[in-house]
Amino acid sequence: MADALARWLTADRAVRSGVRFVTAVLLAAAMVATVGYSRADAADGPPLTVVMDGSGSMWGKIGAERLAKFQLARQGLAEALPKLPQNTPLGLVAFGHRRTGCQDVEVLRAPEAGQAMRIVDLLGEFNPRGRGPVTAGLQTALETIPKGSAGTILLVHDDLDNCQQNPCSLTEGIRSQHPGVVIHVVSIAMSVADARQMQCLTTTTGGQHYLAASGAQLVSAIAEVVDIVARSPGAAPAVAVRPEIGQRDTPAPTGPGLHLVASLGPTTLVPDLPVRWRAERLGAGDGAALQRQQGGAVTLPLVPGRYAITAELDLLSVRQEIEVADVASMRLQFGLAGGTLRLAAIAGRLNKPLDGTRFVIRPAGAAASEDKPVAPSWIARGSRVEVALPEGRYEVVVTHGSTRVVQEAAVVAGERRTIDVRMAVGELELATLQRENGSKLEQVAYVIQEDDPDAPQGRREVARSAAAQPVFALPAGTYHVIASHGAAEVRDRVAIGAGEVVRRDLVLNSAELSLTSGLVARLASDPDEVQWRVVPIERRDGKIVRAYGPTTKVVLGAGRYRVEGRFGPLNAQASRDIAIAAGAQDTVSLTPPAARVRLRLAAVQGEPAGDVFWKVRLESGAIVWSSTEAEPVGLLQQGTYVIEVQTRQTRHERVAEIRAGADRVVVLGEN
Repeated sequence: MADALARWLTADRAVRSGVRFVTAVLLAAAMVATVGYSRADAADGPPLTVVMDGSGSMWGKIGAERLAKFQLARQGLAEALPKLPQNTPLGLVAFGHRRTGCQDVEVLRAPEAGQAMRIVDLLGEFNPRGRGPVTAGLQTALETIPKGSAGTILLVHDDLDNCQQNPCSLTEGIRSQHPGVVIHVVSIAMSVADARQMQCLTTTTGGQHYLAASGAQLVSAIAEVVDIVARSPGAAPAVAVRPEIGQRDTPAPTGPGLHLVASLGPTTLVPDLPVRWRAERLGAGDGAALQRQQGGAVTLPLVPGRYAITAELDLLSVRQEIEVADVASMRLQFGLAGGTLRLAAIAGRLNKPLDGTRFVIRPAGAAASEDKPVAPSWIARGSRVEVALPEGRYEVVVTHGSTRVVQEAAVVAGERRTIDVRMAVGELELATLQRENGSKLEQVAYVIQEDDPDAPQGRREVARSAAAQPVFALPAGTYHVIASHGAAEVRDRVAIGAGEVVRRDLVLNSAELSLTSGLVARLASDPDEVQWRVVPIERRDGKIVRAYGPTTKVVLGAGRYRVEGRFGPLNAQASRDIAIAAGAQDTVSLTPPAARVRLRLAAVQGEPAGDVFWKVRLESGAIVWSSTEAEPVGLLQQGTYVIEVQTRQTRHERVAEIRAGADRVVVLGEN
């Protein structure tokens, strides 16, 4: 170390002999002699590649949220990514962000360690505009991870692939070429049915699937995925260490510049915290560019001159003016006057972090009034957070669902204090069976509600999942559980104690019903529009199921139903009452007593054929069909009709009997 100091001083004397500069170098050398930062030997962990949906629909909003979907996703990534260990290679793939069409997929940043802020900056210029080639985006992300290597992909999207590709087609290649890749999916404001189609990716790779119905859920889902990646094997964070005897010092950067290290107080280094650095050249006029970097230890390559260096970490900040000469770079330590609180919300005796927890920190003992409420010093959301604060006492408010815990904490300058807040929370593990002793269903939507007199119908939704066997961390209490698959639904009431794990298998008693129409083949050359309604007979509060198409399938709960079919836009219809048992796979085929009818006006010399208006009425007078076509064609239910045609010169009317099963041409205006 003495030799290094001698080299620095010799170089300095060759350039200048300013006392102030020599003093700064001596201070830097003294710091290096006592504290070191070791990261160069840390191996890179498994990479994380973010796949960002840049389709135009990402400009849409979630409910009453003020920000667009992509802005909320960007916010979640900006908060979460800097918390990853610095040895985690990060990459970014986007689709639909440059132009329309299905070929717009781009690797904005290949996976590389230490570039969380570069990715955040790239997302700051993100502008959704095109189509949604989800499958191509995932395939490109897979190509950023070497075959056979471990890695993680996080897909953030708001719709299915609209480029005629199926993401599930990738699963075979993932199994054979990327068995170590885990795919997590965050689906934004999608229907449960659409979101389920993405579960082939998560179930195949062991990832998590989140259906975010609000901005808070979106930010929390991203934070949870990043937390999973941070805790995965091989992703241990870099740490600050004191050099042992014989240990190699951290090498100084080459060329003019500054090697900056942040600490809490004079000695506690924080290489793993996202300290924000800003270097402003003094006396260079308004055109001088600011340099910014983030990290507990960074290098700023600066040309010679005088600079104002600012280090910021949450509510802590320090500013210092220094002189940079054209010599080997200096190392300077910036001591932040404060400490940190490491906060974790823990589920009772389970010792499991609670995702989606809200932390509010404010000065302890501050008096509040109606006119001047106490403003929080810091608000954060997640399972674990670390906040840098000035020395003093604070009130920490931890909220998870309806559970709220308030406690005081002291911040000591130079210390990183850990506080585990144990919440009165239990776990609810759910699975759904098709019938008693039957197989478990995968495509099930779960909704957890709690009683709330102020909410519509007296209940408030607290959690939702489309996972096959979800696990919910819930405050101790009693909940209403709703599991639905198609139109089949089962409800249950569950009590959960603090630290208790409740496992519940729900029996759906569902069945599959195929609906077909024999009408198209018998009566129409082209398929007519077919609409189905399946109406519960015994349950007045049962859901009416609607389906479309000549052939379709619906999932129902066991029971009695009336199946109604409407065929075409007129009055052709048929119905049947059925009973269906749990686990059954039944078929109902309906053909209405109807005929395909063509209306024709006999030609009249000198009268334009196109100026006509048709009306078809029942004997009761109700109009069932009207048209301005020259020869309209449609399906009419069997019965007696009054048919009228009006032209500019004449009006014709006749009564026609329509019989089922035979095409009929009805001519008006014949002598």
